[in-house]
Amino acid sequence: MLELDKFISVVLVEPKYQGNIGAVARSMANSGISDLRIVKTHVETEALYRSMHGRYILENAKIFDTLSEAVKGFDIIAGTSDISKSGEKFRRVPTGPEDFWTNNGLTGQKVALVFGREDNGLNYEELGLCNFFIKIIGSPEYPVYNLSHAVAIILYEMIKYNYSGNATITHDIIGREKIDVLMGRMEELLSRIDYTAAESEILMNMLGRIVARSNITESEFFKIMGILRQTINRLK
Repeated sequence: MLELDKFISVVLVEPKYQGNIGAVARSMANSGISDLRIVKTHVETEALYRSMHGRYILENAKIFDTLSEAVKGFDIIAGTSDISKSGEKFRRVPTGPEDFWTNNGLTGQKVALVFGREDNGLNYEELGLCNFFIKIIGSPEYPVYNLSHAVAIILYEMIKYNYSGNATITHDIIGREKIDVLMGRMEELLSRIDYTAAESEILMNMLGRIVARSNITESEFFKIMGILRQTINRLK
């Protein structure tokens, strides 16, 4: 069983309603996590009132100017916006909350759960920062959940899996620093084989999601890096 507060953070991108912010803090307190990050919107009295026993979370919430600043240093950045309206299909491989926690979210990596704006979700650039997408199933007639309800559902699945005793830290999985090194080498390879900057950006987004889902181990990392190094050297 993991100490959730060490690994899991919630990120709200420009939430419009203070009541939702307060309700999110309350769900976080129920779930045993406390790191709340908010992009641009500041906490006001109504949010504090709605937070109940989660007030301490709001009092310590971190405010950022951009999503990229808020998620810096995280291994897994899981977007929970309505992804059906965004970008090319290969950019989006959604998973349900239960599958996310079972297969990827509770391995000891740092996870940022990113929730978009109540009306417009996440924009194209923000979606590009996410390497996972979580989709909550709903009625086809009205599948979009209220922000605070979406947070509660995803955090419930987290604690359900964690307290079942199945969650364990997988020390051998590479962290953010090695992922960045690997992605840098992949980008170098693409530039060597004459992909344009625009093509490279699209492919790097796709590769980033594949790498994140793969849970690459230390030994696999060094083998892949060796292959990339040899390939680049041959191209030179």
